Amino acid sequence: MVIAGWLWPSIALTQEVVIPGQRSLTDIEEIELVYAGSQTIPTIIVRGQQTTTPLGPSSYRLSDDRLDLLAQTAVEQPIPSCQATRGGLVPPLHLRIGQQGTGPCGVMWSLQTADRHLDALSFRTLRIRGTASRPMRLELVDAQRTHAVVERLVGHFSLEIPLASPARQVDLRQLAQVRLVTDTDTDMVIDELAFIGPSSEPHPTPSIGFWYWDYRSAIQDPERMVTACRNQHCRRILLQLPNMRDTDQTWAAYAKLFTTTKAADIDLFALDGAPDMIDEASPLIEKLNRLLALMGHQRLPGVQLDIEPYLLDGFPDDDTIFDRYLGTIDRVKTALHGRTQLSVVIPFWFSSTIHAHRALAFSVMDRVDEVAVMSYRTDMNEVIAISDDILRYGALEDVPVWLALETTNLLPERHVILKREHRAALADGVLDPVRRRLTLSPPTQRESPEKNQTIWFRIHHRTMIRPERISFAGRTEQDLQHEIIKLFDKIHHASFSGLMIHDLPGYLALTR
Repeated sequence: MVIAGWLWPSIALTQEVVIPGQRSLTDIEEIELVYAGSQTIPTIIVRGQQTTTPLGPSSYRLSDDRLDLLAQTAVEQPIPSCQATRGGLVPPLHLRIGQQGTGPCGVMWSLQTADRHLDALSFRTLRIRGTASRPMRLELVDAQRTHAVVERLVGHFSLEIPLASPARQVDLRQLAQVRLVTDTDTDMVIDELAFIGPSSEPHPTPSIGFWYWDYRSAIQDPERMVTACRNQHCRRILLQLPNMRDTDQTWAAYAKLFTTTKAADIDLFALDGAPDMIDEASPLIEKLNRLLALMGHQRLPGVQLDIEPYLLDGFPDDDTIFDRYLGTIDRVKTALHGRTQLSVVIPFWFSSTIHAHRALAFSVMDRVDEVAVMSYRTDMNEVIAISDDILRYGALEDVPVWLALETTNLLPERHVILKREHRAALADGVLDPVRRRLTLSPPTQRESPEKNQTIWFRIHHRTMIRPERISFAGRTEQDLQHEIIKLFDKIHHASFSGLMIHDLPGYLALTR
């Protein structure tokens, strides 16, 4: 298909593309055409009703490292059948909870301001001191009404409760309520109730790592790989695993590289991954077993998975893709038997992708030893902004986080988004869902979709993704080193472990 100019102010010619795949197209709501470089045949992405939802309501964050809930006056009855009598207007808070029904009863602190919820992900603990005459439950509730029982209280209590455990149940970025709930009449006194931030956390010294996909070159000239890494003060190399069809000699030579890199004080990680692994993880596990057998008693520094399930044809409408993806991570983790650490590569937008009522990035981080975030930007402020939630969750859950920069040559990408349209005068194209053909043409006299079973679409918007915004290719090595120093200076999260650069040949190709 030939597009008449990138901006495509109007469609002067009729063009036709065939939509691949097997899924029914009758419920399609959006079609995205992606043109890389000078390609005239686009990659086509179709979407129905959104199944993987983006992050919901907006949140507000506090600059202070302490939020005193007793200083707020919004103490209310969360259940209509309750009666809560408050004694006095200043702390400590005296409350008598009267049970008037058969269900739980209590009080709650609303954390919502207008349409925004509290972003509490930067806090570390919830501190509560007081007394309760009967057992009570301290609960957190997020914007999706998911709740977590944080602690059970009775008698005298003085607790500083880590938020790491409830963070696996509720989204701390969108907290709506803190609740104290009981099943019977209760007298209680609350001396303190507050979110507490980290007073000080150890910040590891960040380091540099390189992805390297050409394992044959590494085997043939390991000294070149090690020297290139050492010259850049690199502490880690992530090297693609051989193919199972490779010879025993190739696999033995690959295993020997771990001795070579260890002598150079470099951690070598075995790297592998492909989208179809979410359906068939056995070949990957067979590779890992083969490598572990060759390693014997020698320690394997780590394994990294780069699966990218969103590249599958069914994405994003197939809501089982991420279930299968998480299941594969679980299978690999089990197969490693704790013999090495497991690292997984994720895109930055996994933090705003909600799957099964949870941020997908957090679901991955709950399963693995560390993550590497594809934060491919050349503006370091953008790198920090798009990685912030993952870095904060990593600091809370003690999961190391690596960020990533790109140095390989990329093509500019043009994205054309078409959305379903019911008015013929506004339509820019028509989809025949039976023949799977999308015809883009100027508006003409068209029959209504009901008569010929076709679906109209209009161009909603067009965007250009320029490679210089994503990759340092074409820039100097000094430029990249300057940006790395800037990033190391700006990020102070305890989870930040360093930068992975994609990839070693791309970095070495930068001008000096």
